[in-house]
Amino acid sequence: LLATVTLGAVVEEVMLRLFMMSLVAYLLHKLFGKRDALPSTGILIAANIVAALLFAAGHLPATFQMMGNSPILIFRCFLLNGSFGLAFGWLYRKYGIAYAMMSHALFHAVSKLIWLIFI
Repeated sequence: LLATVTLGAVVEEVMLRLFMMSLVAYLLHKLFGKRDALPSTGILIAANIVAALLFAAGHLPATFQMMGNSPILIFRCFLLNGSFGLAFGWLYRKYGIAYAMMSHALFHAVSKLIWLIFI
């Protein structure tokens, strides 16, 4: 339980926020940014959206394995995981990677506890 709560949060946040979101923001800034030293808010928001969509898509195999494959489940996966991905990306952009990791781990802990209580 401890490993799934912490490892999942750390690995996913490093891959999708620290690497992917930062890479997309860097590339968009190089392509569309002005000569400013820092990327604009719009570029950071676009990078967050791309990372959140990839975050949601990364959860599709687990969703298919647990519940099957249907359009409503795909929509649910993108809606729930994408919205949490946007929230974790906002925390990363606003406060740093540690806050995104801690909130992600806390979300995993709460969801596992709910799962254990009701199942």
